[in-house]
Amino acid sequence: MSAATAALLFIVTAVLLLLILLVSSSGPAAAQGYISPHGGFSAASQLCAVCHAMHEAPGNKLLKDMPESALCFTCHNGTGSVYNTQVQMDQDPATYAMHPISVNLANNQGNYTYTSNTTAGIAPPGPYDCSQCHNPHAGDSGASMLLRGSYETAEYVSYVADPDPYNACWACHSTSIVDDSTYFREHRRHIRIQQSSCSACHYSPHGVTHVELIRFNPSYVAPSAVQGSGPAFVDNGDHSGSCTLTCHGVDHGPYNY
Repeated sequence: MSAATAALLFIVTAVLLLLILLVSSSGPAAAQGYISPHGGFSAASQLCAVCHAMHEAPGNKLLKDMPESALCFTCHNGTGSVYNTQVQMDQDPATYAMHPISVNLANNQGNYTYTSNTTAGIAPPGPYDCSQCHNPHAGDSGASMLLRGSYETAEYVSYVADPDPYNACWACHSTSIVDDSTYFREHRRHIRIQQSSCSACHYSPHGVTHVELIRFNPSYVAPSAVQGSGPAFVDNGDHSGSCTLTCHGVDHGPYNY
């Protein structure tokens, strides 16, 4: 083989390799524009391996870690996702309020105390896995926040039975909460009449440093102009309390119930 022939063969081979590389990099795997382990997969996606081990896994459903929340926290601890749920759950449930999720954290070993007041229609009382409320495979095709049902978080939400804007809540809680004054006598006024969303007052459902899962949505709730403080909630016991804040243009400085 002459030197010219060898050089030509080398060039042709290099071009073919470059074409193969370009085709493979623009195929299904490269089309994985949704860089998330939760959906939007291409036919050649390898993102399943982020959470699952094919042959050996300590958890159910081939999960790489247990409890299920430990696997979620590998990203949802502020390192791999903008949603840091670990910091919300890593609080003593005897002092703070949170949904009863199976966790094993420094300040929360997953030991919860259930009462008729705290369960609010939940049966059985838990604890639950994260997948009780979230569908980890829903991607961008399901409800927002990977929830298994709808949960509207706009400032004003018209409450109707069909389609119910809070289906995600009713998987565990009773719809009677909307009208029942047992827990909070103003639920009906806020949700049905004034069309406030649940998220206006329950902004962080994973866990908060206040009782009754109360944390006000900073997008809709501001400090009280009258008091120059807040937004704040004080639990006075026996289903009574007070709110110091401004919401929907109304100043509660404070409002007692």
